Amino acid sequence: MTIRMMRRLAAFSGLFMAALLLQATASAATGDKRIALVIGNSAYQHATHLPNPRNDAAAFAQTLRGSDFEVIEGIDLPKQKMEELIDQFTERAYDAQVALIFYAGHGMQVDGNNYLIPVDAELTSAAQLRTRTVQMDSLIKALPIDPAIGIILIDACRDNPLARSFAASLPPTRSATVNSGLAAIQTTTAGDGTGGLLIGYATDPGAVALDGDGQNSPYTSALVRHLATPGVNVQSALTRVRGDVVSATGGRQRPWFNASLGREVFLAGEAAPVPAVGATEVSALAPNAGAASMQPGVAAVQPVDKDWEVETRMWDQVSKANSVEHYRLFIEQFPKSRFRPLAELNMKGLESRPSNEVAALSPAAASTVAPPTERALPTAALTEAIRSTPGNVATEEALNLKRGGLARDLQLRLVSLGYDPKGSDGQLGKNTRSAIIAWQASLGIIQTGYLTLDQYYVLKQQSEPFIAAIYEKQQARNEEQATTSRVVRQPEGRVKPKNKGNGDNAADTFGKVMLGVGAAVLTCKIAGC
Repeated sequence: MTIRMMRRLAAFSGLFMAALLLQATASAATGDKRIALVIGNSAYQHATHLPNPRNDAAAFAQTLRGSDFEVIEGIDLPKQKMEELIDQFTERAYDAQVALIFYAGHGMQVDGNNYLIPVDAELTSAAQLRTRTVQMDSLIKALPIDPAIGIILIDACRDNPLARSFAASLPPTRSATVNSGLAAIQTTTAGDGTGGLLIGYATDPGAVALDGDGQNSPYTSALVRHLATPGVNVQSALTRVRGDVVSATGGRQRPWFNASLGREVFLAGEAAPVPAVGATEVSALAPNAGAASMQPGVAAVQPVDKDWEVETRMWDQVSKANSVEHYRLFIEQFPKSRFRPLAELNMKGLESRPSNEVAALSPAAASTVAPPTERALPTAALTEAIRSTPGNVATEEALNLKRGGLARDLQLRLVSLGYDPKGSDGQLGKNTRSAIIAWQASLGIIQTGYLTLDQYYVLKQQSEPFIAAIYEKQQARNEEQATTSRVVRQPEGRVKPKNKGNGDNAADTFGKVMLGVGAAVLTCKIAGC
């Protein structure tokens, strides 16, 4: 063996040991127990065979294992096996810090409750709904409690013939409602609030998702692509998932999620900090470092873009609301957003639907507030979600009020509704917060002094009939102040004193008379009179 080869071998061994040391250090630093249950049902005995769920489950399980998850995996499970696997997961996840459940296959919604369909299910009578399916509530109960993080991702909104056969089997005396897609589930949790629950769906409530033409469904393909990105938290990743799926399906499928998380969750770990190393140090430590970006699998860690985080946070709220008004508001706030084409596409789709269909399908339909004829908005026009969701610094930061005079516009809108922020300087200080609190109190909204997206939308709609008059008054006031403060100057540049009133004019005249008298007396003395 030559000396050169020995040196290369020593260098390679050193790098290998350093990599092992870093991996061991990272694993020891996290110390989190992560466990996942992954189920994919494709081979249905009494329903349409679905080619992709088994592929989706395999791909997602592999992604999770790469992120240090212990994975319990099941493919094409009958009801008994599904329940056994859920029980096994429940026991293993009891003391986990992060627990995740992924299900791909058939599902159905009856009376607002969601049911997952095992491969051996046959639904020819009403009673079989309870005996042949797995209720989604059992998945929620399987997750560990706060302060653990629980995540459920469901790709089960495909067109389901079992739902139609079940609906046809119901007797006329039974008033069950069988809907397409799945129903929304609230993600309220108990505990100290540092953990929480997130539930993600392949498409909007009541809508049907696509199985896809490729090996995986559009939803799972996007999940695999984004959830394993280092430095991207789960909620931001799911926002990117939604964008990819909407784009891939031409707007026909819109994933969404509910979340009540007390902290950020990074399935693939947080991004490593970039060390501050000078160019000479880089050159000395790694002579070939300049070519790193050209090597496969080597990527430079980019700093977090704060504006992008704010933009995606607001886009997440807007896309959940899924109304023309919310999309317009987003475009107004972020005219150069990369989500703008998607927002315009969604607006076009909503505007092309009949009004009654939009009202039935849009999650924001209940919270849409028509322009009022009076300053007091009827409390009944607000949803409980708007009233009970508190605004905070983060929700208001997503509104981007510092851009383009929007903060001043907000202050004038408060004035138009009778809540005085003590000026419209664009600074959202103590007086403006007090005005917002008074406005929130008038509508029964939790009083924090900060706005959520829906609260801001309601405020804009409520003030719209009056804001033009307020701007006219403000303009007139500004012009009056400008006229009052204008200074008249003489040609030589000296300032001409203003007329201060009759008293000053009389004094001036008296002075001139006395000056004339004095001059006459002096002349008389000189002349000897």
